[in-house]
Amino acid sequence: MTRHLTFSGPAARLQYHLLMALFRVAVTRGLYGRFARGLGRLFPSGTAVWLHEGGAPPYRIALDDGYWTRFALWRAPYEPEVAALLRAAAGATPLFCDLGANKGYWTTRAAPLFGQVIAVEASGATFAELHGNAGTLANVTLHRAAIHARTGAALTFVNTHLSHASARLAGDAPARAQDSTETVTTLAIDDLVPAGTPALIKLDVEGAEIAAIRGAARALAEGAVLIYEDHGNDPSSTVSAHLLETPEMRLYSCETGLAPMPDVAAIRALKRDPWKGYNFVAARADSPLLAAIAARFANPPRSG
Repeated sequence: MTRHLTFSGPAARLQYHLLMALFRVAVTRGLYGRFARGLGRLFPSGTAVWLHEGGAPPYRIALDDGYWTRFALWRAPYEPEVAALLRAAAGATPLFCDLGANKGYWTTRAAPLFGQVIAVEASGATFAELHGNAGTLANVTLHRAAIHARTGAALTFVNTHLSHASARLAGDAPARAQDSTETVTTLAIDDLVPAGTPALIKLDVEGAEIAAIRGAARALAEGAVLIYEDHGNDPSSTVSAHLLETPEMRLYSCETGLAPMPDVAAIRALKRDPWKGYNFVAARADSPLLAAIAARFANPPRSG
């Protein structure tokens, strides 16, 4: 896939090259963030790069953002297994849902591949960035809400200090002193996905996955395919264990094709890094969309 960068100005170009050089000597996740934020203080506010990949719309990355500068710029490509799933599902479903969309990376990557894209983000500040990246795309619908079991509840949302990617519903973990909170309304997946549409759904909702899955009972019964995160710091693999309670549900690793995950032990064996969120696929065994994705992985299109 072709990729290139454009810059907000000469200062952004210099900041980018300095940041990439500094990242070469950073040895921990925390140092990445400190480098990005510290270097950002030395440059004008708002410096950014736009990431151009293939035929997807450009994706703006602020150069003081320790998450996206690390994963999408320094350690590119970002989550190639998810990109492969999107390509495999293109043409087999009209709808992709990016739930917990953050600033819209997968929303913008999916826009050329699907007839309709729905993106949902709870954080007000992050939603503004999502809107900046995807708000003008004709086939994209944006919602500021928290994905949960039912639509219409008002819940407290925590914006985690220095880590927009770890923002979450308050739940059992209260906000810390430097975190900020806001009230957000909930949305259920079954109220987003039209009846009879076997959607491809990417779910990244930082601890609210089980509630979100409970709100997707109809969509999953009608053949939706779920890309979800089971984090390396959860030895119980709570989300996967919940999905496996449904006998008709099938789980797969997607790091190298689709590999069946028959039980929690198989999933736990793959999760070797406690700092990493691992993507898995879940769907009913009789899902036509799952069958189409599996067939595409088994018989990838030939290039040339």
